[in-house]
Order: sequence, then C-alpha cells, then structure tokens
Amino acid sequence: MNSADRDDPDTTQTIFLSGPKSLARILAQDQAEAALWEPQEMRAVWQHQMRAPIEADLAPIGSSPQEAAEFSDKSFSEVLHHANPPVALLKSIKNFAKQMIKDAEDSQLKEIAAALYYTSYAAGITRHGQRLGGMSDPELRGGFEWALGRVWLDEKTKNLIEEAMKAMESPGE
Repeated sequence: MNSADRDDPDTTQTIFLSGPKSLARILAQDQAEAALWEPQEMRAVWQHQMRAPIEADLAPIGSSPQEAAEFSDKSFSEVLHHANPPVALLKSIKNFAKQMIKDAEDSQLKEIAAALYYTSYAAGITRHGQRLGGMSDPELRGGFEWALGRVWLDEKTKNLIEEAMKAMESPGE
C-alpha cells in the first residue's frame, strides 16, 4: 500500500478494510430470511431515496460541497443521472451512502445505501472517467454485479452501472 492509499479513507478507514471479504459480508445481507420488505417495497424505498433532494440529506452532515451549489435543489436521481455532475458532489453522495451503510441497523436499508454507493461510483466512472475512491477493480465489479442483481433497482440506474462496467473493461480505464 502506498502513502496515497493510506491517506484515502476508502482504502483504510472504511467497512471495506479487508477488501472483497468485507464487501461479501455486507452484500450477504440480502439473504431471504433477513428480508422484511418485499421487492416492491424495496423499489418504493429506492425511488423515495432517488427523489429526495440532495440538500436534505447532505447538508446536515456537512457534505454539500460549495462548488455544487447549483445542484442544491436537485434530487439524487437528477445528480446521478446528470451528464456532468460535479465530482465533489458525487463524492459527497458516495460518502453519505457509506455513512448510511455504517449507521443503518436494518439490513435492507444497508442494501439501499449500498446501491446508492455503487451508483455514485458508476456516475464518477461514466461521467468523468474517474473513481471516487480507492476500490479495486474486483471490488467494484463485485459491487456493480450485486447492484445489478437487485430486482428493485430502476432500469435507468442499472444502465448507468452497466455503462460503468463497460468503461472499466475498455483500454482507457
């Protein structure tokens, strides 16, 4: 691990400390016996999160970057699916989702947060050709594949994630 990796909170101080094994533990939360909500209910929760104004969720935790002021009245969906969202705002969304993963007690809310986390990464890759943190290719691919397997995730978001996976496979990535 180089010094830049040690300074990157995505590679040292997160729930992904041991890489794919920790990620697998998080993603194992979607086991049927733990599920309280049906897929249509999960879809409603996801749609609610995507319609929510980013300012309502990011401002209280001090994660709304100044350079993203023009997006303050936008929803998560509008930002994540925008042709050119500010990288700093995508990183704030990723960090918000990471905090939700850590703080949520309900495993299905952790799933919603994880989907938001990977969607923000996908937006960074597809819109700016850059990663929002230090996740490795296998970790990202595993997370993207996991997200694509969520029946409650909307097609627009699935398309964004698929586009990011293709970008990772191309020589320029």
